[in-house]
Amino acid sequence: MKVLITGGAKELGRAFSGVLAAQGHQLVLTGRDEEALAIAEAELKAQGAAVEAHVADLGDPHATAKLIESLGGIDVLVNNGALGGPVGPTWQVDENDWWHTFEVNLRGTAFAANAAIRTMTSGRIINVVSNAGVHRWPYVTAYSVSKAAVVKLTENLAVELKHRPIAVLSYDPGMVDIGLMRRGAEMDSGDPHQRKISEWARSQRAAGRFTPVEQSADLLARIVRGEFDHLSGGLITPKDS
Repeated sequence: MKVLITGGAKELGRAFSGVLAAQGHQLVLTGRDEEALAIAEAELKAQGAAVEAHVADLGDPHATAKLIESLGGIDVLVNNGALGGPVGPTWQVDENDWWHTFEVNLRGTAFAANAAIRTMTSGRIINVVSNAGVHRWPYVTAYSVSKAAVVKLTENLAVELKHRPIAVLSYDPGMVDIGLMRRGAEMDSGDPHQRKISEWARSQRAAGRFTPVEQSADLLARIVRGEFDHLSGGLITPKDS
C-alpha cells in the first residue's frame, strides 16, 4: 500500500515510518525539516524500503493537499504532524501562537484528509490525536482543544463516508517517551506552568504509564493494514487493543 505520513521523518513519525517500511509499504514522508526528511529517506532506502520524501508544511493549508493530488492517489493517510503549541494560562499566551496551533493541527489535518478523500477509491485515513484531546490538559489548551477538534472531525467524516469504502479513525498512540512527552518530562524551566507540566510528565513516566514506542508503532501498523476499519469514526488506543 502507498502510505503518506505527515511529520514522518522525526520522533514518533519516524518510528511509524520505520515499522511500516519494514512491512513492505510504499511510503511518502512529509514535514517541514528538509534535512530530517533527507536523512529518513536515505536510512529507509538503505533498508530496502520504497520511500520518497517531500517538504510540505502543514501550516500551509494547500501544501499537503497539492502533494496528494500530484501523487495520483494514496491508499492510507496518516495525519501525524502537529505542533505542541504555547504553554501557559490561555489568557496569557500569545494569541497568534495559540491560533497557529489550530492552523497546523486542525486545518492542516482537515485539508490533507479532504485531498485524500477526493483521490481515494478505497483506503483509510488515520488521524493521530492524543489523550489531551479526550481529557483536559491545562496550560497547553491550544494543543488539547485542537486535538479534541480532530477527534470530532474524524467522527463526522466517518458518517459522511459511510457509503464509501474509506475508513476514518482517530489514533491516540499513548504517552510515549519521545517527542512532546519526552520534551515535557525533560523541560527545565523557571516558569511555574512549564514546571507543572514537567513534573506531571515525569510522574506519569515514573508510574509506568508511558506506552513503549514499539507498541505504539506496531498498533499503528495494524490500523494501516485495515484491522480496525469496522470501527470507522472511533478512537483507537494501545490500552484498548
